[in-house]
Amino acid sequence: MKTVYLMGIGGSGMVSLAGLFVQKGWKVRGSDGPIYPPASDEIKKLNIKVFEGYDPKNIQGDIDLVVVGNVISFSNPEYQELVKSGLPVTSMSQAITDFFIEDRESIVVAGTHGKSTTTSLMAYLLQEYGAGPGFFIGGVPVNFGQGYQSAKGKYFVIEGDEYDTACFEKTPKFLHYKPRHVILTSIEFDHADIYKDLDQILRQFEKLLQIIPKGGTLIASGDDPNVKRLCAGDSRVQFYGTNEDNDWVLRPIENTSQGKRFQVHHLGQSKGWFETRLFGNHNAKNALACIAMLSSLGFDLKLAQEKCQRFLGIRRRQEFLGEVRGVKFYDDFAHHPTAIRETLLGFLPVKKLAGGKLWAIFEPRSNTVRRRVFEKSLPESFLEADEVIIAPVYQKKDQLQKDDLLRPEEVVKAIVDSQGSARAVGEMKDIEDILFNELKAGDVVVFMSNGDFKGLTKVVVRHYQRFIERKG
Repeated sequence: MKTVYLMGIGGSGMVSLAGLFVQKGWKVRGSDGPIYPPASDEIKKLNIKVFEGYDPKNIQGDIDLVVVGNVISFSNPEYQELVKSGLPVTSMSQAITDFFIEDRESIVVAGTHGKSTTTSLMAYLLQEYGAGPGFFIGGVPVNFGQGYQSAKGKYFVIEGDEYDTACFEKTPKFLHYKPRHVILTSIEFDHADIYKDLDQILRQFEKLLQIIPKGGTLIASGDDPNVKRLCAGDSRVQFYGTNEDNDWVLRPIENTSQGKRFQVHHLGQSKGWFETRLFGNHNAKNALACIAMLSSLGFDLKLAQEKCQRFLGIRRRQEFLGEVRGVKFYDDFAHHPTAIRETLLGFLPVKKLAGGKLWAIFEPRSNTVRRRVFEKSLPESFLEADEVIIAPVYQKKDQLQKDDLLRPEEVVKAIVDSQGSARAVGEMKDIEDILFNELKAGDVVVFMSNGDFKGLTKVVVRHYQRFIERKG
């Protein structure tokens, strides 16, 4: 039995890679700092030995391959020992390609927003068609219960991240995945820690389009101006969205008690009505992208009409945490201004049905949103929320100066100046106190972070009932 060692195993992508190697029959072990759910739960389920902290002693001679996650820096002591050891080394992206995509047709879902949800839905629909797809997703689709699957058929569906690959290879992950079929959802400025501006990001996506082979497929959002400009003139492109000049068009889009209902048109011809349990027009567009790809690959869409509404979404994307005393709690990954805005817009029908306030609880945690780069645009992202609470900026051991950090109080001031209601808190416990004392039946609470709020979400849902009982 071969042994693979995953350095930085606690990331969602690395956990999925660990699962793929286990399915392949390899012995897996790895290292990281403290690991939190759901990653820690999956590692436990896979029965993988994990060393806490990075120690040169972890690099041992019985290892056949070391996969280095992009969280690892050159100065990491374990990485330094790895360099000396002479053991075979690769990146997560290259390992996926070499051991799991191999010669299959790769369907890469790329873009600033919607990658995880769109990849999950695409994999789910192919599974329902009996195509036996492999997939690799930076999240956990509810229908599968895990973010990975080895391929039995000819397709491998993968979330194509534009973030860099590893400390020894500063190229986007998606360039490794041998893309034959591509869905491009959106392009905005993000990842301010590695990209200086939008033009630099656009150049990475341009490289992606250049390696799609002849006979490949490109399904791209025609509603996104950056995507439209990048793909214009490409003979392979099929545009999708709500604008009438797209090849694939949604019209109309209707709210239902569970999500969205919409009619699909291709080149002016109706392809029927579809439903999704996901909230928001952006998720209806994500579904349309998958429908367009399925049609382009030769699948009849009748089964997709039936199955689309059975897709249950992905954990930490509009994930329902529970309802306590008439208050609904949700968890979402949103950490970019556009993602925040679209997420909150998607919850407006939920708020209307519930009858109370929409609460947005936001933790500035990602490498981009911790910076001031979005400080002026963030306030507009929260316009649909009745109450906004901004948690402390997540503290990391990086080189960010105080003058570079986001100032939550400035975001709050701008929201209040626009007649909104917002607060910045000094500690996570302050959020708990505010919610417990001010929530009322009919309110909808949405936690938004690419982290875990230091466990706050579970604490609030678990203890709100007891607090109300004591208060009463």
